[in-house]
Amino acid sequence: MHVARSRLARLERPLLAAGLALITLHLLDLALSGPDTLLVAVLAIVAVPVALMLALPRATRATRFAVTASLGALFTGFAAASHLLHAVAQGPAWTDVTGLGALVGGLLLIGAGIAALAAPGGGRPRVLHGLLWIAGAFVTFLFVLMPLGVALLNSHSPRNPVHETALTIAHEEVRVPMADGGALAAWYVPSRNRAAVVLVHGATGNRARVADRAELLARHGYGVLAIDLPGHGESDGRSSEMGDNAQPAVDAALDYLQRRPDVDSGQIAGFGVSLGGEVLLEAASYDDRLRALVSDGAARPQDAERVEPSPPPVKVTVGMIRGISGMRRVPSLIDVVPEIAPRPLLLIGSGGDKAEIPVTRLYAQAAGSSAQVWEIPEAGHTGGLRARPPEYERRVIGFLDEALGLGGSRRGDL
Repeated sequence: MHVARSRLARLERPLLAAGLALITLHLLDLALSGPDTLLVAVLAIVAVPVALMLALPRATRATRFAVTASLGALFTGFAAASHLLHAVAQGPAWTDVTGLGALVGGLLLIGAGIAALAAPGGGRPRVLHGLLWIAGAFVTFLFVLMPLGVALLNSHSPRNPVHETALTIAHEEVRVPMADGGALAAWYVPSRNRAAVVLVHGATGNRARVADRAELLARHGYGVLAIDLPGHGESDGRSSEMGDNAQPAVDAALDYLQRRPDVDSGQIAGFGVSLGGEVLLEAASYDDRLRALVSDGAARPQDAERVEPSPPPVKVTVGMIRGISGMRRVPSLIDVVPEIAPRPLLLIGSGGDKAEIPVTRLYAQAAGSSAQVWEIPEAGHTGGLRARPPEYERRVIGFLDEALGLGGSRRGDL
C-alpha cells in the first residue's frame, strides 16, 4: 500500500503540468481567436499556470487537492457540456479541438488532486491554520472560481438541442450564411402579409425557446426568421452570453429577409427576448432596416448596474469574460437607443428581476417619444406571454401592425 501511494504521489507534478498546459492552450485559443484580444489577458493566461506550478508544491495537501480538483472539475464540466456534446451531436469542428484538450486537461488536474492526497502529510493541523485556510478558500471561491465559472459559461454555453416539434406550424429549415464563412441555423415561416420579423432567443437558448412567439406572429400573417445565435443551437461559431459577437448574426438575418421574394424590405421588424432583445436594440441603433422592434426583458448588465450596483466579484467576472473571449464588451444600450428614433419601440418589462422594469424605463427615456413601455410586474423574466396570453398577443400584433403600416387590412389573415 505504501509503495502504491508513493507511486501515485509522484504523478502529481506531471499530471499538474500536463493539465495546466492543455487548459492554457485552450484559453489562449479563445483569447487569440477573438476580434479584440487583450495583451494583458494573454499574459495573465500564461502567467497564472506558471505561478501555480511554482506555488502549489509548497502548499499543503489539502490546498493542492482543493485547487487542482476545483479547477479540473470546472474545465471538465464546461468542456464536456460545450465541446464534447457538440462533437458527438453535430460532428467535431475546429473550435472543438482545444476544447476537447481542455476536457482532458481538467481530468488530469483532478488526477493531480487525487495524487496530492497520496503524498506524505505534515503534522497535525492547527486551529488557526484551519481558520485561515477556510477564509482563503472563501475568498478564492468569490474572486477566482465563481468569476471563472461564469466566464467559462459565457464562452462554453451548452448547446441545448433544437427539437423540430417545438414549432408546430409549417416552416422551412434554413442556413443563413454569415460574413465570416459560418452559418446560422434558423426556421423560416413564409410571410402572408409582406412583412417579416427577425426573432432572437435569450441567453443559453435557441430558436426552439421562442417557438411560441413565432407561432403568435405567424397567426397574423407575419413571416418569421427565428435564428440560433452563434454558438447556440445548431449555428456555427462560439457562444457569448453577453451578446458580444451577435451583431454579424443580425446583419446576416436581415440580409436573408431582404432577399426573400415574399417580404417587402421596408416591412422588417425585430422581436427579441432577454439577450435577444438587447442584441436587437443594439442592431437597430445602427441598422435602419429594422423598421420596428419589440424587446421583452432586455437589461444589459452595465445598464442594470445603474439601478443595482454590482458587488466586486461581478466586476472581476466581467474582466475575465473580456479577457478569455477576446471580444470587446458590448455598449450600454442607454447610450445607443437614442439612435433608433423615430422608429417605434415596444419595451416589455417583467418583475422577475427587480432591475428589469427600472432598466426598461431608462431605455424608454433614452429612446424618446417613439418608445412604448408595457410593464407586467407579476410575470417572471420574459414570462409575459404566459402571464397574460391574450393581452400579450393583442399588444404585440397591434404595435407591429401600426409600426409597419399594415393598419387594419390583416391581409395575412384572409
